[in-house]
Amino acid sequence: MSATGSSSSSSTGPTTTPGAGGDDSTLYYKAVGSIALYFATVISALVICIARTRFTASNALYILIAISSLFITWYYILSFFQKEYISLGSDLNRFILESDLFVQAYAIVTNTLPKWWWSSQLLLLTGTALTCWSVEGQTLRLEKQAHNATHPQKKATWTPTWWFVLLGFFGSMSVGGPLFLAQLDPKPKITRSQTRTVPTLLALLILLGEVSVIATPFFPSMSREFTLNLIATHALFLVPALLTFNPETHKGISTFKLPRLYFILSIIGLLSHAFYTLPFFISPIMKPKVLYNALWFNHCQTSISADMILNNVLAAVYMIQSSKQLKKLKVGLALTLALPVLSVSTVLPLYLGWRERQLVVRKPVKDEKKKA
Repeated sequence: MSATGSSSSSSTGPTTTPGAGGDDSTLYYKAVGSIALYFATVISALVICIARTRFTASNALYILIAISSLFITWYYILSFFQKEYISLGSDLNRFILESDLFVQAYAIVTNTLPKWWWSSQLLLLTGTALTCWSVEGQTLRLEKQAHNATHPQKKATWTPTWWFVLLGFFGSMSVGGPLFLAQLDPKPKITRSQTRTVPTLLALLILLGEVSVIATPFFPSMSREFTLNLIATHALFLVPALLTFNPETHKGISTFKLPRLYFILSIIGLLSHAFYTLPFFISPIMKPKVLYNALWFNHCQTSISADMILNNVLAAVYMIQSSKQLKKLKVGLALTLALPVLSVSTVLPLYLGWRERQLVVRKPVKDEKKKA
């Protein structure tokens, strides 16, 4: 793939590459199909997710974050596309055939330590987001089914979680995340008798996805290994959203306790953040200003960094609102203040694991003896 190029004669259809041994038309139409599929997926997911959003006062902040993210992140994404198009001589055919934008976008935001400092937080947060979306999505699915069974005349619809995942993966996490939260009941069931669980397979896929993210900067940019690892990361994170399960069931080794998974994700986020932050304190070259400069290094980096910052805002809003429901607002405020220091990929899973344990109300021993 060529990321740079000089101006060439413009054309309007597939071309033949001299000496390449034949016609590029097949490759051209595959590239066109891939681009069309990408935008069709993002637009369809956006429309479906918006259609399931509760436009209420309680969700106003979530909707504001989603709208802000949509405009900010996609302004820079489209600017990145435009710059690549111009670098290839404003030749549409060259742009379609030579630009590997999907892989290139990740290569750009991982090829230096300052860039990866921003990008890693968002990519590691994906594991936490998918765990939360999967569990809450399946809980919502079961609630809708129970409602439809008792109220057949007023059937409620449920949007599969993978639509929000697709929007987050290929659009922006800070668009998919708030829209997902905005479809949930603003006054959820506060207590339960046991902590929820996820299938062990889901937990394994999520953790392998985190490992794949951590491995990303260790592969040469744009190499075959880099591309394969990138595909593996997306596959490992997408499959959990396709699983159907009941978070309330407990079946020994076939399930994994949800708070435990969140706490593991928090530890991974903390170790990663500490590892990549330490050089800025001990290196005479890596100064905090370098991080700020990396934020604006190119449009692609600015887009993913803006996505990460907006996810910090989303996490803060969610933690404050939900901790207030638990009547433990101080916890939400304390962890919100810790976001800039410990990173959102550390703090949010820590809060979610703590919250899950707070929702469990143990029955008094006397009541258990009476049942026995």
